Amino acid sequence: MLTCMYGFGRLNQPVHDITALSPMSRLHHLYGLLRYLMMLLSGIIFVSGLVLFGLGVWIRYGAATFVQVMGSFSAQLVTISYVCMCLGAILSLLGFIGCYGAWSENRCLILLYFFIVSMMFTAEVTGVIFILVYKDLVEVMIRGASKDSLRMSYMGPTASDPISTAWNTIMVHYKCCGFDNSTEDFKNSVFSANTGLLYPKTCCVDLTSTACDGLDTTQGLIHPKSCITKLINVIRDQSVIFGSTASGICVMELASMMVSVVLFVRLGNTYY
Repeated sequence: MLTCMYGFGRLNQPVHDITALSPMSRLHHLYGLLRYLMMLLSGIIFVSGLVLFGLGVWIRYGAATFVQVMGSFSAQLVTISYVCMCLGAILSLLGFIGCYGAWSENRCLILLYFFIVSMMFTAEVTGVIFILVYKDLVEVMIRGASKDSLRMSYMGPTASDPISTAWNTIMVHYKCCGFDNSTEDFKNSVFSANTGLLYPKTCCVDLTSTACDGLDTTQGLIHPKSCITKLINVIRDQSVIFGSTASGICVMELASMMVSVVLFVRLGNTYY
């Protein structure tokens, strides 16, 4: 009888231990999931940084034509391109730090990651608010600078200066003429004053046509659409990419901040 009771007690003991250890086991699994989650979020931030860096490169080099037609505003766009490239590089480095910190369980790297992400998140939110507040003013400035560059700096199809080359490229590639109102934009312009023409050859539907001589405005000879609609469509397309990337980065940063805090506290309880 005693033997049976002793055996029954031994059979019950492991069940009691498993029940007691199961919460710790669940916490351990949760901690492992948080590590992998932070590595995943850091990886996404790393890739987002590469996308932002690529966008900055596109603004600086791939969209050089559009930048040049902005005239005096082109300097600000060049600055924006460098800001995008710098932020992209920082985000990529930050993603690497977060991923390595979570993988190696390094509290110093995780804390550094949290502080940098917090500062960048605050700066990005401030920048978004600034853009939303001054969006209309910036659009008016861009429109004014672009139109002024066409009227005051455009020299004609054969000119080799950056602004003339940019306008010629846009009008030929997008099959448009002028900025707001086709040939009306060239009235009282430097181009019209120097050549006596109403529009440049790049406005012609058929660039080899002799009838399209810069004076004949017969319908069908020149492109009826202005270039502002084309420019706005291109800028909107890129703005969607930029806005989506920025929104995704902000969400990833906010989530990674919370995960990094939990991991930092968890590692502190484990080691100390």
